[in-house]
Amino acid sequence: MKQTVKTSRAAGQLEKMFRELNKHYFAGKLPEPIISLKKTPSAYGHITCSKVWQAGGENKYEINISSTTLDRPIEETA
Repeated sequence: MKQTVKTSRAAGQLEKMFRELNKHYFAGKLPEPIISLKKTPSAYGHITCSKVWQAGGENKYEINISSTTLDRPIEETA
């Protein structure tokens, strides 16, 4: 039987990974995006080049990871 992953847990881990990579490679200067998980069979995910999300009174970029790719090695997701 295939194991399921809670998307909120996966999104939390991806947000944590973004913060660590941002700190390591960009000295924390990248604005924190909204990270979403959505089943996108024809792509690994997408990003936005404009701030399309409104959260907490500010607009944010989006990084979408296709939920169908969550079983890939973490290095490939990063």
